[in-house]
Amino acid sequence: MIRRTRRTVLCGLGAGGVAALAGCTSGGDPGAGDGADGSDGTDGGDGGDGGDGDDDSDPDPETEVHQVGGALSGPAWSREERRGFAALITDESDAAWLLREAPEETVAFVEATDFDESALAYVESVGPTTCHARISFADVAVEDGTLVASASVEGPESYEIACGEAITLSGAFLRVATDARPDAIRVSVTDGWGETGEVSGEDGVLDPERLDGYVRPDGDPETLPAGLDCETDDFQRHPAVYEDGVSWGTGGGAGGDGDGLELRVVDPNGDGGAAAAAFERGDELRIELTNASGHEAYVGNRGKYNLELRTESGWREIRGAEAGTTFDYTDEAIGVRPGETLAWEFELTEAGLIEGGPHADDLRVCPDLVPGRYRFVFWGADDLAVAFDYAG
Repeated sequence: MIRRTRRTVLCGLGAGGVAALAGCTSGGDPGAGDGADGSDGTDGGDGGDGGDGDDDSDPDPETEVHQVGGALSGPAWSREERRGFAALITDESDAAWLLREAPEETVAFVEATDFDESALAYVESVGPTTCHARISFADVAVEDGTLVASASVEGPESYEIACGEAITLSGAFLRVATDARPDAIRVSVTDGWGETGEVSGEDGVLDPERLDGYVRPDGDPETLPAGLDCETDDFQRHPAVYEDGVSWGTGGGAGGDGDGLELRVVDPNGDGGAAAAAFERGDELRIELTNASGHEAYVGNRGKYNLELRTESGWREIRGAEAGTTFDYTDEAIGVRPGETLAWEFELTEAGLIEGGPHADDLRVCPDLVPGRYRFVFWGADDLAVAFDYAG
């Protein structure tokens, strides 16, 4: 049977994950964000209420900018595919994943934000020289509940300034004080080459179509075993710890919270493509879980999975133990940053599918592996599943 024990794990979430610091900005223009009078000097900004009478619109909110001096996301996004990255932060916990390695001044700027009265936009972009390290904002407004703005990477102020030729990533926070609470973000980003593109908080950081691997083979399996019987009388199979159907390849975090998690089967010795070829005995197999969204996702511990074979009577777990064995799983919340990948690696043998996994001292595969279609179900996150064929 399954018995869960409670163990809370903090993964850098919330105000407790960062130190309380004072002071955040220095004098300057809108790109620098002096924060002294609560405005950033963008066109039309006078720090007034800016309201136009609509609860979800504000054409002229009060703003303040903080330059980070680098890219906090990693960066997780690809500069060949897009001009930048944007995220809307309406609660301090939303920024936790960005602040793990952030400068103290940046942490302080976020902590100094009153989220009852303000929201934060975080924007990243890129430029061709070391002088392209700052982002300026203009045309900031809240339109029908969406925070909109233009953001541009600033180059050197003068041709007399010596700049090193290097791809340089920059990030900045924009604090927006407004009664019109935004629930979405849309930013027109101009990078250091002068190329402009629109990004939003719904874009995510990675294109799922460009991830290595595949979700499951096309069509039906060539072999479909009649059943899955172990010769040992006291053998009990590990329970299928998920309800009803599974989410093939794409889903959310623990409990189905959010979306943007992508699960794939990857052949470590292949070309990383999406073609599904049958594995053979002794081959290496990797399962990869990637957060392609623009927000941090939370999953259970990586031991929370089932390994199953498709039979004439449906999917059956291939692992088990002596009757009466109890399978304990701790209740954890593991943060997966945007762009981050968790991986499981297996050798396709009876021992290789158990070694290094949960309850390795008790579990075994019975009967031995047979040709067919196998499935990995991660019930630590929205019952995500992928499948692969085994040729024996």
